[in-house]
Amino acid sequence: MKKEIILENLIKTYLNELSPISSGELKRKCELPFSPSTIRNYLQKLDGEGMIVKIHISSGSMPSKEALKKYWYENLKFNDIKISKNRLDKVAKNFDVFISIKQKETLTLKSIINVENRFIILDFEKEEVILRFSNEMFHLFKQLINYSLKDIQKALKLIKLDNIINKFFINRYENFNREFLYKYYKDFEIDDLLSDKIFDKFENGLSFKNDFLAYKIENEKTELIVIGDIYNDYLKLFNSIKEVG
Repeated sequence: MKKEIILENLIKTYLNELSPISSGELKRKCELPFSPSTIRNYLQKLDGEGMIVKIHISSGSMPSKEALKKYWYENLKFNDIKISKNRLDKVAKNFDVFISIKQKETLTLKSIINVENRFIILDFEKEEVILRFSNEMFHLFKQLINYSLKDIQKALKLIKLDNIINKFFINRYENFNREFLYKYYKDFEIDDLLSDKIFDKFENGLSFKNDFLAYKIENEKTELIVIGDIYNDYLKLFNSIKEVG
């Protein structure tokens, strides 16, 4: 238990200051109820387990990448939050991360009209889609009346026909601090990440690619993805973009 407390406080302090911490500094800054010698002993054990990295020049320690991955798996729980979009640009630059957000379509197919066996009109409430007529397409879309646009796109994707719908709708997405990707382009497929394809590349929640962390949140109105260095304070970041109230 002592070991876990010391490691957690070391991680929190390092993420806040981004500099190695000695046992004496850790005791003082975190007000730990253990002696400096006890803290040193546990730091040595953590070093042997690969959970910390000793910086000999400064006689301090920092958490290892494995320790950070475990910490983020245990602590990043922002699965369904309302996002304050007006803070994203500032947060992306301040934390030096890449952020992409997409406004989700909530349209529903209300009716389908056959225009003299020449065209099909799909009535999505405030939007209409006009397709060339075919019996197969007409009967297919008749079965999809009252389905949401998202569900229709999923159904059409299964039979490789999603492009006939996707091309009519502009995905409302924005990118913030794309310079982050340019700096680390060797680790990412930039073209995909700067397009709406990014939202299909990641599952909801946490994932890792090399030394980078990706976190995706999806709610009723938006999808959001954050990509950044593993040594970043993501608790502070997500609390900064969370809409209060």
